[in-house]
Amino acid sequence: MKTNELTYKEALHQAVSEEMERDESVLFLGEHVANDGGAGGVTLGIKEKFGDDRIFDVSLSAEGLLNLAFGMASSGKKPIIEFPDTDQAMAAFGKLATTVASASYLSGGQMKLPMVILVPVGLDGNMSAYANNAESFFASVPGIKVLAPANPAQAKGLLKAAVLDDGPVVLFENMELMNMKGPVPESEDYVLQLGKGFVERDGKDLTLVCWGAALPDCMEVADEFSNENIDIAVINPLTLSPLDMQPIIESLKETGHLLIVHHDKRTGGIGAEIASRIMESNTLEYLEAPILRVCGLDVPMPKSAALQEVVIPQREDIKQAVYDVLEIL
Repeated sequence: MKTNELTYKEALHQAVSEEMERDESVLFLGEHVANDGGAGGVTLGIKEKFGDDRIFDVSLSAEGLLNLAFGMASSGKKPIIEFPDTDQAMAAFGKLATTVASASYLSGGQMKLPMVILVPVGLDGNMSAYANNAESFFASVPGIKVLAPANPAQAKGLLKAAVLDDGPVVLFENMELMNMKGPVPESEDYVLQLGKGFVERDGKDLTLVCWGAALPDCMEVADEFSNENIDIAVINPLTLSPLDMQPIIESLKETGHLLIVHHDKRTGGIGAEIASRIMESNTLEYLEAPILRVCGLDVPMPKSAALQEVVIPQREDIKQAVYDVLEIL
């Protein structure tokens, strides 16, 4: 498949542009998205290409924006909305959980809500509003799919899949990854399957599960350990809800060791859910050591960039956890 070298931001832009070109019912709404590119600059140039009847700057409360998208989706449109930051998305969480997520279920599947909710997350050096990771909140709500692309190709493939889905989908735009470059399939038909995990790296000694901005560090750690003849498999769920446990289970049966790394807080995090499912499955007998998690600290996110790096797992934390789970001194 022919690819182009794009940044994470450019890949998201390309996905939006291709889907708006393909389907006139796809609209984009948010704060400062029409003229200023939104939270990460993803929509720069969209207004010039599609006109101001397809992309709108909406000066509403977070819940008001979600209500507007809900009305559009229930009347045949396919809105993509972007919150300006994680804190604003959390302000609309109640409406999302009680109304949007349950609409299809309560209507017996008759109501379709094809809407995509973009939530900026990740460290950008100065905004704690982005750094407040809320992935476990959204993933705990039945009725919505939750996506966490970790590189440009995944950003394009998952966003296109989200637009094509007939239910509400939350996709985390990671501000920390916006300038990451990587090969992205050129084809407009390139779409990733929702609810399907991906084996980023094969290995026989340790299964390392991670996603989002944790993935680049984990891949580098895995490469470093290969020089010590330690072979680490890296599994990326891609979709945080519903979780695809199959590739994790298959890898764990071979390695016998499991390490989970994520930037969200430790308590109630998705890492705990993965660990619980392993303990409840027939995979338990394959474990040769306790499951370990490397997660964000259970504290409010500081505004200081230096302190944010203390809260979020760093590469050295991951390396030490590999030694710990393999019981290497």
